[in-house]
Amino acid sequence: MSDRDLSHQLRITSPCSVNWDSMIGNDRVRFCEHCQTAVHNLDLTSRKQVRRLIARSEGRVCVSYRQPAAERKPISATPILHKIGRRTAKIAAGAFSASLSVSSALAANPPLKQTAQPNEIVFAAVVNQPVTSSGTGTLFGFVYDPNGAAISGASVTATNFEKNDSLHTFTDGEGQYRLEGLKPGSYLLQVKSRGFDSSDVPNIPVRAGDNNRIDQTLSIAQPTAEVTTTLYRAWRDNVSGGMTLSLPGDPLVKAAREDNLEELRTLLLNRSDANVRDKITNATALEHAVQNGNREAVQVLLWAKADVNFRDSDGQTVLMLLTDKVTSELVWDLINAGAKVNARDNDGDTPLISIAEINNVDTLKVLLDAGGKVNAANKNGETALMLAASNGIVNNVHALIRAGADVNARDKQGKTALMLATGANEAAVVRLLKAHGAIEFEEPKKQ
Repeated sequence: MSDRDLSHQLRITSPCSVNWDSMIGNDRVRFCEHCQTAVHNLDLTSRKQVRRLIARSEGRVCVSYRQPAAERKPISATPILHKIGRRTAKIAAGAFSASLSVSSALAANPPLKQTAQPNEIVFAAVVNQPVTSSGTGTLFGFVYDPNGAAISGASVTATNFEKNDSLHTFTDGEGQYRLEGLKPGSYLLQVKSRGFDSSDVPNIPVRAGDNNRIDQTLSIAQPTAEVTTTLYRAWRDNVSGGMTLSLPGDPLVKAAREDNLEELRTLLLNRSDANVRDKITNATALEHAVQNGNREAVQVLLWAKADVNFRDSDGQTVLMLLTDKVTSELVWDLINAGAKVNARDNDGDTPLISIAEINNVDTLKVLLDAGGKVNAANKNGETALMLAASNGIVNNVHALIRAGADVNARDKQGKTALMLATGANEAAVVRLLKAHGAIEFEEPKKQ
């Protein structure tokens, strides 16, 4: 199975309708106006790119992927959250379940005792309640812990992204919240409380005169060895949603991930192995420190004999895991400690090819200055210039051209950087490549 084919690693049990085609963008990434966030297409993203994407986003990222035809289900008229199965160790997904039920309830001030399980969403239309003002609606409800006890002081926010309208409040001593004066539209309800997992209820319709009750039961937040993912159906054969990174179990790796420099020093002084690879996340402390751009943590780990050429299961070293947070000084620290600039991972990618997709031209220039081979190609025949061009990173393209990149090199599919930039609608990159001699070859025919 290809590492690009993540569809078999996700199992969708209850889809809901979110139209991928309504989002603005390209085939790789689109902007969801409802959630005000970018949604990345995993079908065009390798496992390594997913890991880098998660690292850059600090563990929270929205993704989309295509379901196999055999697993597709009709679109539901009512938004329903998904429950997904376990994924691979690199992108392990925990089981998160939520149900949405719509019922009618009698008007009553005392809270109804809920028997719902954690993360169950109880949605009820409440009638005969006073409406504060004509032309607007109201959302109210109660927030409980898993034992059914009220949670006071919970933060509750209703947001209408289309109208750029948001209302916020806190639950009272009985766990009750009330949001009045909501303009008609579709709202996202977000409930948060310290010590509990937050809960989001999307696509809540509010009409003039509505007085809708939405109760929430929050689960207790605990460190977990799995990734919690909420997925939403996007069009008929795509799904999209949020993904968070799993937590490491090893104390040293966890300290590095959390930028806890004091704990990192203490553990290393107590002779913790600086090269330990966490069994849960399969990452080392140095990998987390580098991805976080924490130069102090990197220097402490290098002092403790962390191996800069230690490879993960994809054959990647830390120089292949650089992000936009990394400074040129940090990269020089790694190189001076013996990091190999032209090492290759299992896919044939070098550090220069890996950083070409990241908007961090200072780091790219360091790798070039340190002897990175500008025209090196991976197993697919892709060069750093091709990846920078297809991602529309003009600064990287310019730096690579100045370093002698071959603008007319072809990958194994016969495509050049110009073809890739044109296909991705990266007009600025197209102009830059043509200005430096890129030739408009005919697109290779598909076999």
